Amino acid sequence: MNILLILSLLIGIPFGYTQYSIAQIEKNHPPAGQFKKINNINMHYQITGSGPVVVLLHAQPANQEQFNKLKEVLRTSYTVISIDRPGMGYSETLEEKSSKRLSLQAQVVRNLVNEITTEKPIIVGHSYGGGLALSYVTQFEDEVAGLIVVNTASHAWKKGKPWLPFRILSNPIYGKLFANTYASIYGQMTLASSADSNFPNNKAPDNYATETSAALTLRPKTLTSYATDALNLRMALEMQQTSYKKINIPVTIMLGEEDNVTPNKVHSFRLHNDIIHSKLVKVSGVAHSIPELEPGLIKLEIENLLK
Repeated sequence: MNILLILSLLIGIPFGYTQYSIAQIEKNHPPAGQFKKINNINMHYQITGSGPVVVLLHAQPANQEQFNKLKEVLRTSYTVISIDRPGMGYSETLEEKSSKRLSLQAQVVRNLVNEITTEKPIIVGHSYGGGLALSYVTQFEDEVAGLIVVNTASHAWKKGKPWLPFRILSNPIYGKLFANTYASIYGQMTLASSADSNFPNNKAPDNYATETSAALTLRPKTLTSYATDALNLRMALEMQQTSYKKINIPVTIMLGEEDNVTPNKVHSFRLHNDIIHSKLVKVSGVAHSIPELEPGLIKLEIENLLK
């Protein structure tokens, strides 16, 4: 009896608290855009502004509100389509659990874009979203006007042991239990500082997590999708990186010189070598956060690309 009581306390209380937290998170951060059913997945996206079409693909973990400052800069000159990637924000996740997830995400995003516009868009991807943008272009280059990757993930890095919480979350037996109890609680405790490593001096701007609805990632289904994406990214990039040399459309690679999240030697510099006609833009004082700290520079590169 005592064992049952202890188990109910250890599991029941954090489970109940997590369910309460989910409701509060979604109440405080409701959908900011609209929905379309694509490939049997309910996709959430936002459209703002007018002009040539620009598609924004956000980092990991995040949602389309990561680009709020960039959208404000772009909306006066462009039609901006900012998308919650499958499994993030308010977009439903993919059932696929393998390294095919990245290419399948690109197919869903491409089909969504084609539902919205007949124009060839400029694709802008940040970090994981840069890897996704590269997958989009390697599969559907003829449908894209140009590509800008920012602090991108592009190439496979040296293989190592995955982060323990990712391994637990992805476990088919107890992963769901962990996601619905301690994972979400731990995430709430660390949310305010979770993005610090992306910014100069390891300090995110005040209220950054609130202003970008970062708490949406703490919902169990999103945490599980986040972990599955992360565990499969390295192999996904290894599979697609041999195709970069074939890209012919205009490409701009923007990097933060102090970026330690997607190290330039592993990603941006190698990508620039692979795509010999690409333009490399180095930005100082931004670390991994060009879209948040220098959105105007991204607008300038879009303008240059369209000339």
